[in-house]
Amino acid sequence: MQSHVCACSKIYQEKFMIGIVNHSGEEGFSFISSERLPAGMFAFYLEGERKILCRVKYGEPLKQYPQEFLMDMEISPDDVSAFYGFDMQDFKYYSYSTSVVGYFDALMGEFINPRTNPASGVKIDRAGEDVLKDISKVKAGDSGSALIGNVLGEKTEIVLSVRDIVSQHISVIASTGAGKSYTVGVLVEELLKPYNMAPVLIFDPHGEYSSLGEISNNAEFVTPTYRPKVRIVKPKDIKIRVSDLHVSDFISIMDDGTMSDKMKTLFRSAYHSLKNNSKKQFTRNELKQEIELLRDKNNESTIEGINWRFGKLYAPIFDDFQTIPLADYFKVGQLTIMDVSGIEETFQQLIASIMLRRLFDAREGTENNRYNESHVDKFLPYPVFLVIEEAHRFAPQSGEAKSKSILKTILSEGRKFGIGVCLVSQRPSKLDADSLSQCMTQITMRIVNPTDQQQIAQSVESASRDLISELPSLAKGQAIISGVAINTPALVKIRKRITSDTKGRSKDAPSIWAAERKYEEKHRAPEVKADEEIDVGV
Repeated sequence: MQSHVCACSKIYQEKFMIGIVNHSGEEGFSFISSERLPAGMFAFYLEGERKILCRVKYGEPLKQYPQEFLMDMEISPDDVSAFYGFDMQDFKYYSYSTSVVGYFDALMGEFINPRTNPASGVKIDRAGEDVLKDISKVKAGDSGSALIGNVLGEKTEIVLSVRDIVSQHISVIASTGAGKSYTVGVLVEELLKPYNMAPVLIFDPHGEYSSLGEISNNAEFVTPTYRPKVRIVKPKDIKIRVSDLHVSDFISIMDDGTMSDKMKTLFRSAYHSLKNNSKKQFTRNELKQEIELLRDKNNESTIEGINWRFGKLYAPIFDDFQTIPLADYFKVGQLTIMDVSGIEETFQQLIASIMLRRLFDAREGTENNRYNESHVDKFLPYPVFLVIEEAHRFAPQSGEAKSKSILKTILSEGRKFGIGVCLVSQRPSKLDADSLSQCMTQITMRIVNPTDQQQIAQSVESASRDLISELPSLAKGQAIISGVAINTPALVKIRKRITSDTKGRSKDAPSIWAAERKYEEKHRAPEVKADEEIDVGV
């Protein structure tokens, strides 16, 4: 042991040396160091001419003070050690459990694990830019790149592959206040840069992404030949065309729990009769007339019951002609923000369901040559990217949502047709596990809830358990990024946003109260005093 300590003391004089391998085992190796090193930090060792990247999992003191040295709070353990003739330096070393990532193969474009651990006595170096740069698949600023941040504690940039994000989906998972919406904003900024020019739509249940509208006039996004567009669609402008509804949609809207099976059967008959008459689009009145055609003396009360419930379809959100204009919402170099805040959650799910169904049909039909330029509202000749905020609302783990089925279809099949999805949620345990597992790139930020941590561990195969254990201790703006858009999982500090992020921040209640009080004092009307009583005598 003493020889290891002496060897360590010697190499610490060198700039990048941080330790020496002490032990190798089935799950990695350990090395001795006098430095305090954070979990998740990258290091490397040499195997011939190859630099083998490795990741620190956790550390513990190599030697600890006897308990007796710690019992007197007024005396330093170092002083006690010196009194008994111990070398205090013996207590300043740590053993770090470490896993091997591998060497980077430029031809393969990935890290190759050598399947061997370093021998005892091998020197461990701090990983520098020359090694860490290979964590990213692409270079910042290149076509198909998304600069998301830098390796935590280092200057090395982490750049995600947009090609892999769009083709195989991405998730952003974090507890409230950890920087989830901020990070989504960074990703969207990258997608709208001149080297990507992506068509992006954000389904925004809280109306918190409007500040991304600054993209249009920010110099970092504009070139002589390109200026991104931002379209914000307000709740009052979102309409559901009745002919876009499936029969199950109609019934779910009308049924308050008292709709009888006979009513449902008659309504289905009227709906399918109208559809079978080659009428691709129809109005509410036409559907109502079809229902009336089924009336006879044996079902009058049933028809009346249907008609009474049919009144729900005259809510402002429904329209006979207006619909979600896909061609206007998905344009190259355009961000569309669908602000559905204030809309009832069941209607939010219905809007999402119809939009996703039409989007899937448009991309599948265009790719398979069923649609061409003559199909104005269905021809979509390029891949698109969709951000679903509060994803657990639209694909819940338990219970049903109108949007769940089509969202799962897009996540499993959409990659063939160029529909990329970003699922965003603060409660992964409430999000459908199959849906989350389809996101092959993961940005995971601080998660405190043990149930949510367990869900992440089960769904995110590419992140090791030692990294998952770091989730509760991550600071705001820090994330574990893993999956196909990066060469190896890494702890990352998310870069600063170009646009402002005031919408997504938590309210500073005390500051707001103080400001309101100051405003009231400044603008308060002078108090009117009661007339003084006058003593008029007797």
